[in-house]
Amino acid sequence: MRLAQALAVSVADREPRYRQHSRAVQNARNFDTWQLGHRHQTVVWRGQRAAGAAELPARDVVPSVRAFSYVAKHDEQRASQRPAKDVAAIYRSVVSQVALLCVRDVFAADAAVRSVAFNGHLPVVSPATGEREYPCLLSVEVAREDFPTDDKLRAVTPEACLRHLRAVVSPHPYEVQPVEPILDFDLSKYRLVEGLDAVSTLDSRPDLMQMSYTGFEHLVRQVFEAQGSEGWTTEHSGDDGVDAVITQRTPLFGGLSIVQAKQYSQPIGLSHLRELAGAMEEKKAGWGVLVTTSRFTSGCATKAREHGRMELIDGQQLRYLIKEHLGKDVLIGQRTRQGRR
Repeated sequence: MRLAQALAVSVADREPRYRQHSRAVQNARNFDTWQLGHRHQTVVWRGQRAAGAAELPARDVVPSVRAFSYVAKHDEQRASQRPAKDVAAIYRSVVSQVALLCVRDVFAADAAVRSVAFNGHLPVVSPATGEREYPCLLSVEVAREDFPTDDKLRAVTPEACLRHLRAVVSPHPYEVQPVEPILDFDLSKYRLVEGLDAVSTLDSRPDLMQMSYTGFEHLVRQVFEAQGSEGWTTEHSGDDGVDAVITQRTPLFGGLSIVQAKQYSQPIGLSHLRELAGAMEEKKAGWGVLVTTSRFTSGCATKAREHGRMELIDGQQLRYLIKEHLGKDVLIGQRTRQGRR
């Protein structure tokens, strides 16, 4: 079946060419023995960066039998077992090749993509709990200029190439020794709360500044949900600077982003972007979104572009999104006290 069956395009990138690139990557690589089918299959395009995660081939992709020999005396075939160390070495090479091919295909799909992050996961059943787990065995983030061209890629040793690219690779992937991914798509690290329907509380022309802080955060979540995302609001205590988490798990979209919602009257400055960058680093989130009822000071847009994985939504953009996706014509008044979030 297709290697990149669940490669995806970000909701923020609606241009037809992104969907075409997604299909191009899906059709670029074919591994007949690679059975895909869990929540981590996704590639997200955001501007010049792409990030994704997918299942790695199962360990039985490496045959345990090295050769067969015919014994004429007994008229039978006898199997020669492959040494365990050879099986482990071959499997390590296989997952390394798969990672390089995935990264290569994303770069090939869109010349505008300047960097790619990729995580390789292997679904296993925990011998301790019997639960299904998805440990990360390989993680890499690489810029286009550092990735080998096709002619050079054919000549590299996969493991050596990944070391050169400073990838994080399990020292023993066949034994499923996990590593910490460079970017993380796991929701379990967030303290999520049950969603509230903030839209239903709005009157015919609501003022966003008169909503409660909690209501505003749930409204922001619902804006993303209305665009096709799954969303969760976090607990107020111990949220580590994360107000909501949004993700996509459908065949056409994908990715995980953390959201900070600022119900402010005063402009948002560079210090808030640094706060978001810190939260992204701590949570190893693929993307960060800063939403405000106010505006951003000069320099914020440039800083967000330089970071490469941030999206800024100011008050006017937020009003448009609410009108477009929730059908509410809202206004933004003044709050006498500054928001605490």
